[in-house]
Amino acid sequence: MLTFDSLPQARIVRAGGQLVTPPPAPPAPRGPMAEKLREGLAIAVGLWPLTAVMVLAFAMLCLCGLYSSP
Repeated sequence: MLTFDSLPQARIVRAGGQLVTPPPAPPAPRGPMAEKLREGLAIAVGLWPLTAVMVLAFAMLCLCGLYSSP
């Protein structure tokens, strides 16, 4: 017997006798690593002045090491 279970079905929602589109499905939950990376990025973007100063300081330290070598 042929079944159509694997085919996606359209959902029909009726509100007050009117056909309306159903609400969107909730997004898939993120994994723990993706969640931590997103939090870290949010903190870095939120503290962008401090992040910029730290990147500049690290770049200056690297350049001092490169140009002071014999």
